[in-house]
Amino acid sequence: MREPNLYVILSHALIGCGFFFLYVQHVRVIFETRTNIQQLNQLEREALLRREDALYYAFYKQLAEGPDFWHGYEQLKNVTDIEYPHSVNVLQRFYVLPELVTAYFFHVVRSGFNPMVQPMQFYLEFVWLMGGVTLLVLYLYGTLLSENIFGGIYGVISYLMFHSFVAKIYERPLARENFAFPFIFLQMFYLCICIGRIIHRQRHTSRMFMIFAMSLFTACALLSWQFSTFIFTTQILIMMTSWNASALPTALVNAFVLDYSLSHLLGHALAFVMSHGNSQLLLTWQLSISLFLFLITMVRQLRHVRSRRLGHAQDLLNGDLFSLKFLMLTLLLASSVQTTLIELFNRAGVVSVTEGDQQHFFDICAHWALQVNVGFVAHLSACNPQYARVAWSELWQLVKTMIVKPYCMYGVVMLAMFFRRWRKSGAPVSALTEEQRERARKYVLEDFIEEHFVSMSDMSSKETEKQLYKCFRLLKSCDYDYERYKRAQASLRKEQPPARDDFMQDIKRLRAQINRNSVKQRKERAQETKEAATDGASTPTEEEDKDPEAESESKKKNQEPGSGETETESAADPTETPPSRSADNEEEEEEHSATAAGCGSNSSGHRQRKRSSSRRSSVVPTANAQILNMHYVYSFLQMLVFTLIGLAVRKLFFLSFTQGCVIAPTVCSKLWYHRQRNIFWSVSLAVFLLSMFDPGMVNIREEYFPTRYSKSGDDLDSMLEWIKLNTERDAVFAGPVDIIGTVHLTTKRPIVNHAHLEMRQIAERTEHVYSVYSRQQSSDIYNQCAQLKIQYLIISLDECTNEVRDDCDLLAIWDDKQPAYQKYPQFCHELLHKNVPSFLKVFANDHYGIIKMFSQSVQINLKHNKMPEMSI
Repeated sequence: MREPNLYVILSHALIGCGFFFLYVQHVRVIFETRTNIQQLNQLEREALLRREDALYYAFYKQLAEGPDFWHGYEQLKNVTDIEYPHSVNVLQRFYVLPELVTAYFFHVVRSGFNPMVQPMQFYLEFVWLMGGVTLLVLYLYGTLLSENIFGGIYGVISYLMFHSFVAKIYERPLARENFAFPFIFLQMFYLCICIGRIIHRQRHTSRMFMIFAMSLFTACALLSWQFSTFIFTTQILIMMTSWNASALPTALVNAFVLDYSLSHLLGHALAFVMSHGNSQLLLTWQLSISLFLFLITMVRQLRHVRSRRLGHAQDLLNGDLFSLKFLMLTLLLASSVQTTLIELFNRAGVVSVTEGDQQHFFDICAHWALQVNVGFVAHLSACNPQYARVAWSELWQLVKTMIVKPYCMYGVVMLAMFFRRWRKSGAPVSALTEEQRERARKYVLEDFIEEHFVSMSDMSSKETEKQLYKCFRLLKSCDYDYERYKRAQASLRKEQPPARDDFMQDIKRLRAQINRNSVKQRKERAQETKEAATDGASTPTEEEDKDPEAESESKKKNQEPGSGETETESAADPTETPPSRSADNEEEEEEHSATAAGCGSNSSGHRQRKRSSSRRSSVVPTANAQILNMHYVYSFLQMLVFTLIGLAVRKLFFLSFTQGCVIAPTVCSKLWYHRQRNIFWSVSLAVFLLSMFDPGMVNIREEYFPTRYSKSGDDLDSMLEWIKLNTERDAVFAGPVDIIGTVHLTTKRPIVNHAHLEMRQIAERTEHVYSVYSRQQSSDIYNQCAQLKIQYLIISLDECTNEVRDDCDLLAIWDDKQPAYQKYPQFCHELLHKNVPSFLKVFANDHYGIIKMFSQSVQINLKHNKMPEMSI
């Protein structure tokens, strides 16, 4: 990988802007085709939003409908109609950064540019722009790793052809991952840029800008999506493993890892402040591991500085820092520091830490892995279709197109090359080949004599024979092809000015080192004469004690002024290389220079070029070794982690797919094809063209004209109209988490539960609301609803059949939780067919019903009036 250049990245960004606008138009047209949103009224448009999407759009709507942005901002600090009757600080409890940014720009556009702009239209345009940013970063990321524009284009087209595996932005525009993943992807892309610069420059520059940029990307992702912390946790673990095994200088690694861990800590702090003290940010694994990495890197840095002061070339105890005992102690210290901070903030009243938010996801994993009953709400969330596993048929289609096809084509090409070489090495062509070899050798001999003015008497000298032998070796490397030999010879003759500049810089450095050594020797001689004159002859033990101190002081005095800025610069100085390594480099230089001189090339220019290349061998890796660099290792490991996460949860499979679109062309070009780039691009182009028709065009046609897609037929609009016309404006509602947020959005009625089941208090409320689907007694269900002050209860008629169809039926979940009640009928089924005290069905359609809850006093009066009639 070449060193990342800002101007090159900006030039590629101009090309990526074309993909940006194409993708924005692409998803806009697909969404309009599927929903026909331009022809819908406001209630029908808002009814398209379900679950937590409707809740977040309600927050945005409150911000957009206010007289200005700050009026709605203050209102979100005290909201009482989403967890009635409790007051909620939305800025602290929810991930509303996208709504805040969108509403702010909405007020700017409405007040200064377009007063007629619609809130939903503006919000959707912001969503499409965020999707375009994701595709732009994907193109830049693929171009950076593959070192070719076609690599970025290949990743973009693969992303579009398999858009069904991506986060379907046109199906759930308001999903949190649509806003958070662009920032996560930007952070990953910038991290690879920083790693590439360190590998090439061998020094860590722009440290403050790196910390600022990565902290900003991390904070924006944490404020937009709750799963961002899990993604960053895996990233930190990958970086810890990779940098521990790297061969870079210790001081350079410590400086980079220190800034990297500090960026995560500052990002966490920034997110905590911007969210008005969200206590869940203090309980994340990301904070614990980043603090652990920061502490262990500080210890490494201090011990490295101490070892340098003592005169050691490297820290002899560096391996002990990564022993199991030291890692466990450091992790325990980091956890203790995190727990102490939480306790201090809790006692000071800064935050109110509530347990159980992260426990919800652990319960879901335990339910999947162990198939145990971990609670009603965890079982309910596990049955959510968004958390289902990826179907093997869909996964095989993806693997077949992106992995099997390229490697099958590669195998065919390699097999054809093998048979071609085997046929050329056969016996029938041996006579002709010998004749061609002799003719090529004669041509080379004639050229050698003409260029070097060698007489027949000089041919017997060993130097001339050695030079001629080098020419024959070059001819043999070209398969005795005289034309190829001439081209190789011409390339060796080309003189490179940068190599000459590097050679002159080496001469200046050697002169400066000679001057420093001479000054050092003169000072030592003057000091010795002075000590001999004053003290006379010193004892041998005293001389032995003074030698190390004198050497350390002379080293400190003889450092260059520019090299004292950072330790990495002095480590990268070519004049300080070990003797064994410099000797090996000199042997290589002599061998290559002899080849160049013997073949008639410019020996001085070639020698300078080889000397500079040997000097930079530790900085710029070869093509075959680049795959082992840190940016490739990190990208591969991150894709593997994303794959494991995506296979477990379908909703998160877009992480693996997006990273795979970046890695797919890079793996082949770097690891499998090595220097045969022409074979790789020809094979990739063939696979690319084949995939465009099947399944690429098929998937795109399915997106524009879906055969299995149908609009929601649950008749929710009629129920919402009835609620707006027949209920009080302060009537309290509760119901299924799929639609209760939509009820609050369209009717502005207070609700007691919503779709964020990972919050412990909402999980408890949802369990009480869903008790209507159980087999409990009516009095128990009434008491649970009365505690929440519910006036209207919405039920799903599809779940009130008194039958168990599969494990995800609500009745089946309740039977697992309460097996003792299996002998009783389902309460909601009885409610629909019989009159139950305190419950009255006031609305019903084919899918939903509304139950009005009566107070206890009304229930007693009704019983008192009906008892005489029953006795008569």
